[in-house]
Amino acid sequence: MEFSQRHTLVGTAISIVAMLTYLTILVARAVTDGLPLAEVAWQGPMLWCVGLGGALYAVAFAVMRAQHRGQRVSDERTERIDVQAEFAASGITGLAVLAAIVMLALDVDAFWVANTLLIVSWLGSLAGAAVAIDAYRGGLDK
Repeated sequence: MEFSQRHTLVGTAISIVAMLTYLTILVARAVTDGLPLAEVAWQGPMLWCVGLGGALYAVAFAVMRAQHRGQRVSDERTERIDVQAEFAASGITGLAVLAAIVMLALDVDAFWVANTLLIVSWLGSLAGAAVAIDAYRGGLDK
C-alpha cells in the first residue's frame, strides 16, 4: 500500500472516531441531563474532538512520512487522485459554508450553525476520502 493510500485511510479512521466520539458525548449529555440537544454544553467537546483529532492526525502523518523518508511519496497518479478527491469534497464543504451563512443571516442558534459546519464539512472530507480510496483500489478511469 502506497503512502497516500495509507495516509487517506488513517486520516479517515481518525476522523470517524473523532466525530463518533463528539456525537456520543453530545447525545449522552442530552440524555443524562434531560436537556434538548441545542441546550447541551457542546463547545468543549467539539473543540476537544477537533483539536485531539487534528493532533492525532498530525502525529500519524509525521510518523508515516518519517517511515518514507527519502522515498518518493507522490506521482502523477496520486496527484490525479488527489484532484478528484478534492473536487468531490469541495462541493459538499462549500454547501456547508453556504448553509452556515444562511443560518447566520436567519439568526439561527450557534449550536446549529457550528454543528452544521462541522458535520457537513466532515461529510465532505469523508466523500473525498471515499473517492480517493476507490481510485486507489479500483483505478482512476471507471
